[in-house]
Amino acid sequence: MKEKRFKTIIFFSSIGYVIGCVTLFLIALAIIFMAIKSIILDITSGSFSVYELLDEVGLLVFSIAVIDVAKYLMVEEVLRQSEKREPKEERRTLTKFVVIIATALSLEGLVLTIETAKDQIEKMLYPVALLITAMILIVGLGVYQKLNASSEDEKSK
Repeated sequence: MKEKRFKTIIFFSSIGYVIGCVTLFLIALAIIFMAIKSIILDITSGSFSVYELLDEVGLLVFSIAVIDVAKYLMVEEVLRQSEKREPKEERRTLTKFVVIIATALSLEGLVLTIETAKDQIEKMLYPVALLITAMILIVGLGVYQKLNASSEDEKSK
């Protein structure tokens, strides 16, 4: 009886993950298409500038990060949820996910830094904080990997 309840819960949670992932993917695609449409409209109207293009780059980077998150959730929580995984494989998966987030933060921070530096230098705190957060995230990931790998080495001895 408990096994049947467990399988039912897993089934419904998988459906929730699939719906969430598909929704994230569709939203990301809509953002990509709107960014492309905006670029085309800017070019054809003659009001094209590099700074407007940077806005679209930020949107594209964000949407790609959302697609990566949706893919990660689909693969890890739906397709591979029942598999027993080695700690090394778990660490590799977590690394991929954190790198996706750190890359999105870094690129967004870079785009915002460039945009803000051109005419609102007094508002540089947020873009710089975003870049620092991405750096801390990567350093934290490195510390986690080092500690995790060294604990695995100790267990194997």
